[in-house]
Amino acid sequence: VTQRIDTIGELSCNPSIGGIGKGHLVREIDALGGVMGEVADQAGIHFRMLNRRKGPAVRGPRGQMDRDLYKAAMQTQMLELHENLSVIEGGVEDLLLDEGLGIESMAP
Repeated sequence: VTQRIDTIGELSCNPSIGGIGKGHLVREIDALGGVMGEVADQAGIHFRMLNRRKGPAVRGPRGQMDRDLYKAAMQTQMLELHENLSVIEGGVEDLLLDEGLGIESMAP
């Protein structure tokens, strides 16, 4: 569910992926089969290892993205290459939970 399909893959004014904190998240997404790392490889224009002179616990890869390339590649991945993925434009107002039964669908 997304507010606007045309904004999938839109980056902020500082289009970097990775770093000390967010780099862990990117690697976890990648390990679970997500495409953020793959798209970053396609759209990256500058890659760097942060804190190179410090210990391995505080080093982190970071890449600067071309905003237009990243958005186009992410939309291709999400909307065209993943046939089993349904993208719904709208908002989620509530989740109905029933103990032991999981989440009830409220798809339009």
